[in-house]
Amino acid sequence: MSFLSTRSVLLNTNVMDVKLLVKIWRASDVKMIGMAGYGRKYVADVEFKESLKNGGFIYVKIPGGMKTHPHAHGILEEVFIIMNRTKMSVGGQLLDVDHGDVVLVEPGEAHSFETPEGDDVVVIAIKFPNLKDDKISSSQR
Repeated sequence: MSFLSTRSVLLNTNVMDVKLLVKIWRASDVKMIGMAGYGRKYVADVEFKESLKNGGFIYVKIPGGMKTHPHAHGILEEVFIIMNRTKMSVGGQLLDVDHGDVVLVEPGEAHSFETPEGDDVVVIAIKFPNLKDDKISSSQR
């Protein structure tokens, strides 16, 4: 019996005519399991392309009504844990994401956020490996 739910979305992009596969794990698709004094949802089981020695964990707060600038990363993979409802663009396609969803963005995939008016959004970004100078603008792609 599997308790994981994965949705993969095939995205078309104008960048070098490449098809990108964005992986989204929806917390709403997974049942809460009662434990001793708490509940849990096993939302994502992620396999990375490379062997990892480190990772960076970043708390991100985006003001309501904000549209962030699209960017991509040359080497690192980035996992986003969505803490409240917002829109996330990956590869030019705007996706609705919600509390507890997990989104895996692979190297070269341009991504950005559009937050609802009046509601700040919190996202946990996890970078593997932890490269601080790996950002490239989407126009460089």
